[in-house]
Amino acid sequence: MKDQKQQSGGCTCGCCSGNAQDVLLSGNVGAADVVEATKMTRAGFLKAMAMGAIGLTALSGPVTPAQASEGQRVVSGGNNDTMIVDTNARELRISATVTKDVTKPSVADWGRRFQAFFGAAGGKMEPFFVFTTGVSRVDINKAILEMGIRHRRQIPFSEVEQRRGLKPTTTKDDYLDGDPVIVTVRFIKDGQMVEAAMEDFIQEKIMVGEAEVIKPYTPHFVYHGTGEALNFPSGCIVCPSDCNGGIITDNVLPLKTTENYYKVDWDKMPPVGSKVEVVIKSIYGPQPLSSVKA
Repeated sequence: MKDQKQQSGGCTCGCCSGNAQDVLLSGNVGAADVVEATKMTRAGFLKAMAMGAIGLTALSGPVTPAQASEGQRVVSGGNNDTMIVDTNARELRISATVTKDVTKPSVADWGRRFQAFFGAAGGKMEPFFVFTTGVSRVDINKAILEMGIRHRRQIPFSEVEQRRGLKPTTTKDDYLDGDPVIVTVRFIKDGQMVEAAMEDFIQEKIMVGEAEVIKPYTPHFVYHGTGEALNFPSGCIVCPSDCNGGIITDNVLPLKTTENYYKVDWDKMPPVGSKVEVVIKSIYGPQPLSSVKA
């Protein structure tokens, strides 16, 4: 097992040491083992729809504004990727490619990371992603705000060192915060649509005393938008370790607390190079308090 060793609240994988801004903006982040995305046939897509599958609108090929339903907006990106902004359902449906660089932490073995599992192509952290979209993070961030999802606490790079890690002096101000979101992944398998939470594809390991404990990955994803507010070109969208370089993060632990280990479960993942649909949903839903209205 090639565990990444922790040092002073970070790790030695080359991604957590040094100034936070310098780390993400400099250095060779490696060459990703990316397979060209396969394309779903129209026949395959219609077969899935006939079986009662819903969603996957971002995978059904280019969508024109005329084809979009009321309350939906279509955004096109690179690599033939598309985002459907559905304000009625309060969700984004974003097509992406499954990518795999085994040299990066937590991709093929246990490792600590703050880089995103889902991110935008062209960002500095692109080789770390396992779901990569050609839709820009700028457009995704705008669409999140369009759905009424808001941030509550952003943390600038100048405050990273004082707020990093879980310690006796930790306060709520050491956590990024915002409206909670649900992140799921949809894809076609054996002719049927599969939808699972992002965390279902990730394994998590913690140290309890001297023992290693493998547990379910239990993130609390929130929108904070700091990466866009700071115009920080990491490309990161959905991150672990409460990282302020992206726009959505797991804030179970305080800022940049890279103590837990993660590993992608490739037995559950769609094939490398295949297309999936990443869905970002507001936890509040389209009709708040509908069950108590007169």
